[in-house]
Amino acid sequence: MKKRPRDPETISAIVRDERVKAEAKEFAHYPVFFREIVASVAEVISVGSSTVVDCTLGEGGHTELILSTFPTVRMISFERDAEILEIAKKRLAPFGDRVRFVNDNFSAFETHCAGLEDSLSAIIYDFGISSYHFDRSGRGFTYAADEPLDMRLDSGLARSAADIVNTYSAEELTRVFGEYGEERFSGRIARIIVERRERQPIRTSAELAEIVTGAIPRRFQAQNIHPATRVFQGLRIEVNGELTAIEKSLAASWKFLAKGGRINAISFHSLEDRIAKRVFRELERGCSCLRNDLCTCDRVPKVRILTKKPILPSELELSENRRSRSAKLRIVERI
Repeated sequence: MKKRPRDPETISAIVRDERVKAEAKEFAHYPVFFREIVASVAEVISVGSSTVVDCTLGEGGHTELILSTFPTVRMISFERDAEILEIAKKRLAPFGDRVRFVNDNFSAFETHCAGLEDSLSAIIYDFGISSYHFDRSGRGFTYAADEPLDMRLDSGLARSAADIVNTYSAEELTRVFGEYGEERFSGRIARIIVERRERQPIRTSAELAEIVTGAIPRRFQAQNIHPATRVFQGLRIEVNGELTAIEKSLAASWKFLAKGGRINAISFHSLEDRIAKRVFRELERGCSCLRNDLCTCDRVPKVRILTKKPILPSELELSENRRSRSAKLRIVERI
């Protein structure tokens, strides 16, 4: 029986296989860590029902990669944004009923996968938002365009980014920018936003970016990222409840894996990665209690962590996909 990879070095060795590279090159859009995901799924497609769940469909990159590479695999793919889901459906139409689409947040994993407990071969998470949202959605996700300050991934959400910017108190804005954006000047930015909105509401992404840039002293502005990056990140997370959804889904989805099945989790900033790291460690220990002497868990390990340190993008991937530069991949296996 072929030994399963247990660490980033072993997984990377599989990734270097020229056949995997050749198959992945057929794709016009490279999903992040496509080589590593193929290598990981290749080890477990015979486990369980040969069903893989893509919790973050986006434009369909990972789902298309898996369906094309493994003809026997069936997919369940989550996407909360109805607009981008329609784009993905057109892209994946050639695969027919091999993929089931779910227009919902992956926090509802248990609801939509009910009855599949102990059966899945693999689960894929690609946290954050897709290139489509930055480049073509027109919803104010980027500081590089003058768009309505919306940032909702689900049009059914009642509160937009503009609502938050124009109604939250200075203290609440400080929390959002500091906790979710890790912005050191969160308090200063929040105070200036409150002052500016008293004159007129802040409506567009360009307006907000201009305010943030002016609020941060020039000598403290990083050279490699836009000054408003962290504020925009914090707002987006607050609007969409992203971190809560990640924790809820990761803590539940492992129960749907067959023995030997895997969760592959890709993060793009430290907040996402910390959650994945913590939840996976708790599952490996079999305990999520704050104090082990008062533990009420069964203390039975649920998963084995295959990546003691996260996998980082290779030089080749960085040359192909600039947006992969901050990505990290963690993999666990159910035991």
